Amino acid sequence: MEDVLLLIVISYSVALGFGHLLQKYLKIPWMFAALFFGLVLSALGLFRSTFESDVFKLLETFGMYFLLFIIGFNLDFKTMGRLKKYVVAGTFFIICFEGFFGSMLLYLVFPSEVSNSLLVALVTALSFATVGEAVLLPILAGFKIIKTTFGQLTLGIGTLDDVIEVLMLAVVAVLPGFVPTSQVQIIPDPLLIFSGLLCLLLLTFVMMKFGGKVQRVLEKNHPPSYIPSLLTLLVCFSFIALGGLVFESLATVGAIFGGMVFRKLLPKESLSENERAVEFLGYIFLSPIFFLSIGASVSVTSLLIYPSLIALVWVVAKGSKLLSSFLFFHKLLGSKYSLLMGLGLSVRFSTSLIVQFILLGSGLISLALYSALIATAIFMKPVIIIIYSWVLSKGKPP
Repeated sequence: MEDVLLLIVISYSVALGFGHLLQKYLKIPWMFAALFFGLVLSALGLFRSTFESDVFKLLETFGMYFLLFIIGFNLDFKTMGRLKKYVVAGTFFIICFEGFFGSMLLYLVFPSEVSNSLLVALVTALSFATVGEAVLLPILAGFKIIKTTFGQLTLGIGTLDDVIEVLMLAVVAVLPGFVPTSQVQIIPDPLLIFSGLLCLLLLTFVMMKFGGKVQRVLEKNHPPSYIPSLLTLLVCFSFIALGGLVFESLATVGAIFGGMVFRKLLPKESLSENERAVEFLGYIFLSPIFFLSIGASVSVTSLLIYPSLIALVWVVAKGSKLLSSFLFFHKLLGSKYSLLMGLGLSVRFSTSLIVQFILLGSGLISLALYSALIATAIFMKPVIIIIYSWVLSKGKPP
C-alpha cells in the first residue's frame, strides 16, 4: 500500500510539472504526462510489483470506469439523433473494412499464426478493429470539442463499438475448442452474455424514458447539494455492478450507459456543478493513474522480436481505419478531419485486448501475433495522441 501511495504522489508531481509543459508547448492534454512517465518506468523496470498489486489495479480499473461514465454523460442525444445514421453506418463500415483487410493479411500472409483458420483470422482482425474512446475523451474535452459533430461522431462510434465488442466476445466463446479446460470457468455462456447486454439496454432505455420525472422531483424540492453527488456514485456503480455480475467486459458498457442515464436524471440548474464533480473524479483524480498504467504495460523488448509482423499489422490496422473514415466521412467533416477521425479511432483499448488474450490462451493465435497486436495497440498510443492533439490544436473541427 505504501508503494502505491508513493507511486501516486510521484505521478501527480510529474503530471503537475511535465503535464503543464506538454499542454503549454505541445498542446497535449496534461494527463498524458502520466502515460509517458509509465513508459519510462516500464523501460527501467521500476515499480513493477506495485503495478501488479491488487490496490493499483483497482484504482486503474476505477479510472477506466469513470472515463467511460463521462463518455456516456457527455453524449449529446440531439446531436446524436441528427448523426445516428452516420454513427451506425460508419461504425459497421469501419469495422467491416478493417476486419476484411486484417483477416486477409493474417490468413494469407501469416496463416500459421492463426491456426490456418480464416474464422480465427477474422475474429482476430475484428478485435484490432475496435476503438479506445476512453483514451480520446480527455483530448476532446481538453480542446472543448466534445459537443461538435467531430466529437459526437467519435464518442458515438466508440460507444456503439463497445456493444459490438461485447457481442464479439460471445462469438469468441462459441469457437470450437478455443478455451482450455483450465479456463472454461472464466467465460460465461454466450446466451448469458447476450441476455446481460439486453438487460442493460432495456434498463437504460426505461430509466432514460422516465428520467424526466426524477429530474422534475429534484427541481421542485431543491435537495441538499450532497444528494446529486451521491446520486452520481450510485448510478455509476450500480450500472458497473450490474454489467460486471454477468461478465467483466459488460461492466465497461454499464459504465457508459450509467453516464447516459445520469445526465437524464439531473436538474438542469445543477448540471454544470455536477459535471465539474464528475470530471474531477474522472480527469483529475483517476485519469493520471489510468494513463500511467497504459504506459507501464508497454514492453519495449516486444517491439524488437517480430518487427515485420508488427509493421504489417500496424499498416493494415491504421491504413484501413484512415481509408474507411475518409471514404465515409469526408463529405461531412472534410478531408483533414475525416482522416484525423480515422487516426483517433485506430486507438485500441479494453475489450479488444481481452479477446486477444482469450485467443492466445486457447492456442488459436501464436505468441508472436499476440505480441505484435499488443505492441501496436499500446506502444503506438503516444504517437497517435501526439499527432491527434497537435492537429486539433491548429483548428476546431466541425
